Amino acid sequence: MSAAAMQPLPLFQEGRRFWEDLVNECRRLTDAVNRAAASDGVSSDHLIRCDADEDIHLLKAGYPSTDVNLRLNFHSWGPVILAAISGEEKSGHKFTSSELEIPIARDLDGSVVAIFDEGRSFSARDLTRFLIQSFHRCFPAVSLPC
Repeated sequence: MSAAAMQPLPLFQEGRRFWEDLVNECRRLTDAVNRAAASDGVSSDHLIRCDADEDIHLLKAGYPSTDVNLRLNFHSWGPVILAAISGEEKSGHKFTSSELEIPIARDLDGSVVAIFDEGRSFSARDLTRFLIQSFHRCFPAVSLPC
């Protein structure tokens, strides 16, 4: 085996730690949004579901629906979060979907962040807040706690 093949991937441990923080933030903020929606009268079958195994899957079923899928991927240059956001206003009327590649990097202050759109750096909490905003169209009368 060559020495190049034995080199660890850049930011591997930091990327895994960021991912774990993102999973925890998604669960925490999903619960907060669901509490706010439920207190506004939204039935439990129309709340957001957060599943996090290998990937993170946030889903609000029914109409309007929103589906956010996140996957951590490792490239030779470092970790990347692949995000896909889709949904439907009503049957057959889809929202414009988005696919994003969000690299994980070390910021100027040394912190590990997700880099989004023209170099904006997001902590795991900030990225979760950004992603949860996709569910605003599902709960237009509810002030989302993010």
